[in-house]
Amino acid sequence: MSKDVAPPKLSGLDSIVVNPLGNGAGSQVLLISDRATGLRYALKIAKRDDEDDNPTKYIDQTRREFEAAQKLNHPVIVKIYDYAEKKGLLGIFKPVEGRLLMEYIKGKTVDEVEMPKMDQLVLIFIQVASAMAHMHRRGVYHGDLKPSNIMLSDTGKVKIIDLGTCWIKGEKKNRIQGTPQYMAPEQMSEKIVNERTDVYNLGATMYRMFTGIVPGAAKKLKQPLEINSKIPGTLNEMIMKCLTTNPDHRPAGMFEIQNQLTAVAKYLGVSEADLKGASSESE
Repeated sequence: MSKDVAPPKLSGLDSIVVNPLGNGAGSQVLLISDRATGLRYALKIAKRDDEDDNPTKYIDQTRREFEAAQKLNHPVIVKIYDYAEKKGLLGIFKPVEGRLLMEYIKGKTVDEVEMPKMDQLVLIFIQVASAMAHMHRRGVYHGDLKPSNIMLSDTGKVKIIDLGTCWIKGEKKNRIQGTPQYMAPEQMSEKIVNERTDVYNLGATMYRMFTGIVPGAAKKLKQPLEINSKIPGTLNEMIMKCLTTNPDHRPAGMFEIQNQLTAVAKYLGVSEADLKGASSESE
């Protein structure tokens, strides 16, 4: 959407539901179409769960997505246009529903793409690293980067999704956030989310995509090169460096990872223009 065009608002949409896109913990995502313009959006609806210790946690996460997205402006990060809450009786009670209006991405998460080639994965992760560097410059940390939170559109666009567990610099933090198989040790033990934990999350995500093995499920982590002999040595070293237990020994930031991945892409003889869409036939 052009910067000159005002983002759509939930209150201004006369929409119809086209079809469901998916269900997550405490929420569902629908594909909707605006009757007036024909434009399509993704609508995330989170509901109160009175059986949970924290009944509004899914609504809180949805609100967090909106707050985090307002600080960001990068083509590889999903655009979030508007947020609205529905409260209980006469607005006295806490929210019973949160609605998030988002950019619709027609495609697949990277772990749903059938047998992606190594050069394609390198190109995808260059873009992911660039977007994460942007987030960190804006003081936002994803906290739950994993294959199912990275999408590849049918036209070859990469998008980072699900900002519900983001931590915004300066805010209090009192709970563990993330997915255990992709979390850094300090993320789990000390409830930390920062630039270095995101680096670990990215390393774990790359490990899964280049080897087919989820790092958190392995008893002893083999080097990617031992599993896939076609992986360039520099890429192997970088992934293992991201997964180092000591955060001080990981890459200094996403810019370092982006630069190294760019060098690997050059070695493989590919550039951004060679990235195929999720609907392309696997070779």
